[in-house]
Amino acid sequence: MAQTESYPDNAALLQDLHGIGEAMVERALLVRQLQSEPVADTGSQANPSSKPGKLDSLLLQAVKQQAPQRQLQAELDAINGELDALWQSYRQRSGATLQSSTFIPWIHVVQLFHPSEFEQQLLLFGLLVEMEPRYAAILRALDTLTAGDEATDGVKLRGAWQVQGGGVSQRLQLQQSLAPDACLRNWDLLALSPETNLGTLDGSYRLPMIISAYLLGQAAPQLRLEQVLQACPANRPLPEHPVDPAVLQQLSFLVERFQTDTSTVDSYVLQLQGPDIPLLCSLAGAVFSPLGMACVLLDGRQIAQVYMQVQKSRPALLRRLRLLLRDVLLCNRVIVLQNCQWLSSAENSEDLLDDVLNLALESQMFLVVINGPARRIHETAHRFTEHKVASILLKIAMPDTRLRQQIWQSEAASLQLGQEVIDQLVNNYLFTEEQIRLVLREVASSQMLAPDASSLESVLFDTCRDQSNRELMTVAQEVKTPHKMDDIILPDSTRQWLGEVLQYARQRHQVIETWGFDAKNQNSKNLCVLFYGPSGTGKTMAASIIANELNLGLYKIDLANVISKYIGETEKQLAQLFDQAEAMNIVLFFDEAESLFGKRTESKDSHDRYANLQTGYLLQRIETYPGIVILSTNLLANIDQAFTRRFKFMIEYPFPSTDQRLLLWQNAFPRATPLATDLDFPLLANRAPLSGGNINNIAINAAFLAAAEKQSVAQKHVLQATEREYHKLGKVFLAREFEWGEDE
Repeated sequence: MAQTESYPDNAALLQDLHGIGEAMVERALLVRQLQSEPVADTGSQANPSSKPGKLDSLLLQAVKQQAPQRQLQAELDAINGELDALWQSYRQRSGATLQSSTFIPWIHVVQLFHPSEFEQQLLLFGLLVEMEPRYAAILRALDTLTAGDEATDGVKLRGAWQVQGGGVSQRLQLQQSLAPDACLRNWDLLALSPETNLGTLDGSYRLPMIISAYLLGQAAPQLRLEQVLQACPANRPLPEHPVDPAVLQQLSFLVERFQTDTSTVDSYVLQLQGPDIPLLCSLAGAVFSPLGMACVLLDGRQIAQVYMQVQKSRPALLRRLRLLLRDVLLCNRVIVLQNCQWLSSAENSEDLLDDVLNLALESQMFLVVINGPARRIHETAHRFTEHKVASILLKIAMPDTRLRQQIWQSEAASLQLGQEVIDQLVNNYLFTEEQIRLVLREVASSQMLAPDASSLESVLFDTCRDQSNRELMTVAQEVKTPHKMDDIILPDSTRQWLGEVLQYARQRHQVIETWGFDAKNQNSKNLCVLFYGPSGTGKTMAASIIANELNLGLYKIDLANVISKYIGETEKQLAQLFDQAEAMNIVLFFDEAESLFGKRTESKDSHDRYANLQTGYLLQRIETYPGIVILSTNLLANIDQAFTRRFKFMIEYPFPSTDQRLLLWQNAFPRATPLATDLDFPLLANRAPLSGGNINNIAINAAFLAAAEKQSVAQKHVLQATEREYHKLGKVFLAREFEWGEDE
C-alpha cells in the first residue's frame, strides 16, 4: 500500500480546500436545477475580471434552467462521488501531515478546536470568500429569498445552508454550529453580522481578519490583553540554570513526561515558587522549549485593569481572556501567570482567580503559575470536572553557598575578582541570580565614570548593600552610620565577643551549608544576638558596626508600631516585616526587647493569652529568619530566661570605666573642632560617671554653646552642658566636684 502523501506546505492544503469548495458549490447548483428553483442572476459584477469557468456555466444554467433532468442527475451523482474522494484525500493527507510534524495553520486549528466536518465546511466558505470574492456573490445567488439585496460581504446563511444540502437536518446543523456556545463562535473563529437571525437564517457570517490571515498563512495573532504579552526567555537549556540538582532532575522528568505522556491527563498546571522571578520564567521557557513551545507572561495586574475597563463585568472580562487563550493556542504558546494576588483580593469581593484558572484549564494543555497560592490552585485544578488536570508544585529556594559561588564566578568573570572577594560576597549577600546580575550591571555603569580598578571592590560592595536595601520597609527605619570596629570604645571582653559575632556571620554559610551542619541543627543559618547593658553604652552603635563591617543594611524596628491591640494584626505586621527583610537580606535590630520578651505571667484572661501568642510568633519568625537579628535591652533581669537559649550570643555592654570614659571624651569632639587649652578630659572622666551616649550629648551641646559665644570649646562650656545632661538624668550637678583637690 502506497504511503499517503502529506501536505508539503500551506499552499498545497489551500488548493485542496479550494477544490472541495468548488465541488460543493457545483453540487448545490445542480441540486437547485433538479428542484427547478432558479437562482438569482449575479450578473457580471460578481467578478468581472475573471474568466468564465465551470461554476459560471452552471450558474447560467441554473438561472435559465436549460439542462435536462437526466443529465443533471448524472452530473450530481458524479460530483457527489468526487466530493467523497476529495474529503477522503483531505483527511488522509491531514493525518500524514500531523505525523510528519509539518505545520499547516488549517490543520492546527482543526487539531486544537475539533470542529466537526460540517463546521469545517462553514470555515471553508468563510475562507473562500476571503480568498476569492466571487464566492460571496455565488452564495448570495443561492439565497433566493434575498436575491434583490445589494451584494454583501461574507457568507449568506441561506447560501451556506444550500451549499451543504439545503435539507432540514442541514438547517438544524447550521443553527447548532452557529450557536454562541458552539466551537466556532465560542472561540471567535467566525463572527455573525449584526442583523443575523438564526431561526430564519437571515444574515451572514465571515471570518475575523486575524483568523483568515492565520489560515492563509499571512500573519499570526499578536498576543495581548491590555498590553502585548512579554515572552519568557528560553536562551539556555535546563541544566545550565543555577538551581538545586534535585529540582533540575524533577524538571527534566517532567519534560520527558510531557513529551511521551499518553495517560488520561489532559492539562497540567506547573506551579513554580521562589524569590527569583526571572529565573522561574527562564525555567518555564527551558521546560517547554523541547516541546517546540514558547512561554508568554500574563500578569494578573493586566487582568485586573481589563476588569475595571469593562465596568467589572465578568462575562466581558472572560470574553477578552477567551480570545487571548485562543490566540495562545494558535501561536503554540504556554501561558505563565504571575502576580496572582491581583486576582484574589477577597476583601473587595473581586476574587477572579478561580474564573481565570477554570477558563484556562478548558483549553490549555499547559499552564504555569508563578508564586501563586499553591493550595488554592491545587484545589481548583483537582475540582475541574471537564477533564483530568494534574497540578504540580516545585519550590526553587534561594541559591545556597555553592550556587551563589557559581553565579558570582560566572557572571563576574570579566572583573577578575579574587577568591577572597567572591567568598565575602557569597557569605554576606543572600542574592538571587537576578540580583547578582543587577549589581554587576550597576557596577559596570559606575565604572564608566571612574574606571579605577582600585575602587572596584568598594563600588561593588556599596552596590551590593544598596541592592539589599532596595525596598521600603513599612514598620522599620534604616539606621545609617559610618561606624567601624575601630570607632567603638569597649572593654576587651566585649570587643572580643563582638569580633566573634562578625566571624560567625562571615563563616556561617561555609560551616552550615558546605560543612553540613544544617543537617544536624535546625535553623542553624539564623544568627540571633542579644545586647544588654545600661543605656548609652554602645549597643545601637555596635549593631550598626556589625552591619557596616558586613556591608549590610541595618533596620531598627519600633515595636510600638508593630504591636497591635487587634487580634491577628500583630502577626500580620510581623509576617510582612520578616518577608520583606528576608527578601532584602538585612540586619534587623529590635530595641527595648524586654517589652516583648518580658517574664511571662499566668494567663488570666484573653489579653494575656494573646500577648503570649504574639511573643511566640515573633520568636518563631526570628528563629527561622536566615539573616542576622540583634535585640537590645537595658533590663536583662526583665528578660524571661526561657528565651535566652534562643540567642547564639549574649553580649554585655557594661558601664564604662574611668579609662574608657577618658577615651570617650577624647573621641567625642571631631578633629575640626577648636578646643581651648583648659579642657580637662581626665577630670571629666574621673568626676562624671556617664555613658558614651551622655558624653556625646554633652560634647555637641558644648560645641553649640561655644559657637554662640564665638569661642573655642572650653571647660566652662563642657561643664554647662554637663549640668544640662545631669538635669535630664535626674542627677545633682555640683560645680565644685569638677575641680582637682590639692592632693590630686
